Amino acid sequence: MGLQGTLDSMPVTELMHWFVQRQRTGVLQLKSRGRVKTLHVDQGRVINAASTDPREYFGQFLINLGLIDEDQLQKAFETQQQTKVLLGKILVMTGLLTEEQVLRVLELKIRESILDAFLWDAGAFEFHDGLLPEETSVVHVALELPALVAEGIQRREQHALIRLRIPSNACGFRALDVPASRQVSPTSTAGILLEMARQGLRAEDIILRFHSLDFPVLRTLHELLERGLLEVLAPAAAATELPMLEVELTDVVVEPVEEASPEDAAMAQAEAAMGRRDFEGAVRLLETAAARNAHDPTLATALETAERGLLAALRAELRPERCTPVPQALDRQEPAARWTPAERYLLERVDGRRTLKAILQVSPLRELDALRAVRELVRRGVLGLRG
Repeated sequence: MGLQGTLDSMPVTELMHWFVQRQRTGVLQLKSRGRVKTLHVDQGRVINAASTDPREYFGQFLINLGLIDEDQLQKAFETQQQTKVLLGKILVMTGLLTEEQVLRVLELKIRESILDAFLWDAGAFEFHDGLLPEETSVVHVALELPALVAEGIQRREQHALIRLRIPSNACGFRALDVPASRQVSPTSTAGILLEMARQGLRAEDIILRFHSLDFPVLRTLHELLERGLLEVLAPAAAATELPMLEVELTDVVVEPVEEASPEDAAMAQAEAAMGRRDFEGAVRLLETAAARNAHDPTLATALETAERGLLAALRAELRPERCTPVPQALDRQEPAARWTPAERYLLERVDGRRTLKAILQVSPLRELDALRAVRELVRRGVLGLRG
């Protein structure tokens, strides 16, 4: 017997309480805004968790914790492709990590993936009773759900308080020159965040640079605000960014539907766009509609379909395995607001040597988001593609 529904009708906290009370075994899948988490639950314990969000990949946690850098991760991926050996084992064999570090990071990865789900307000869930793979993880983890639920509730409360001070990831910060700031080690996380604030980076940029989920970075920024070392700047700079690429839909004819909702109209236009293989137009339409109604599972499913089509089209156009991005007319002194966070992250890694695939492999961005950003930079003449 399974269970399915939406997170507006059964929030994550209530859903997890359901598992605690019933001690069920099976696979729970959570979907929200293009992300999918898969949890393996065994009689009230979580024994594995996977996610489609690149920031929750094992390699991203290693970079975030400072255990390896992007170049070392890329070399490990190349070795993995040749040998088919697990990434953690490769890092141990090359002496970059110990087995104890690998196990500790894998457990942290599972824990953080679960706790992050408690911050989801919109989406859908599906539970398949009794379905567990024979081998669920390379590390045997058994995290007790009651403790996770308590921690998840606490994290949700902390997140609400953080959002009172940092209402948007588009917020910037000003580092204050106060005596307490001179006592912060420049190599500590707090010190690095203060330096990023001095550089004019916004929360969304800092999160990408840390290869992190939102909450850990926002929590540290909030602590610095509470200590009087930072102050928040309104996200006015977001309005100065270049507008998103216009979608050509002038030739799309949609028969009027009496009393059609905005979501129905968007669905009809998106279906017409996909019929013309204009997946970019369909994605933009559905993204806008989903932002207005994040709880609509039909819109979410349609957006997944459009995104798959767009991803395939971008792979065919940009050929990430064969092409190397090279800087063209890039003025490094241009205002930071000119670029989106994804564009800024990618531009910092374009050196004319790394293939697009190599950049994508170690990126905390979804492949689709990264490829959309690269294509936009190519269209604007900022990047060229060689190969």
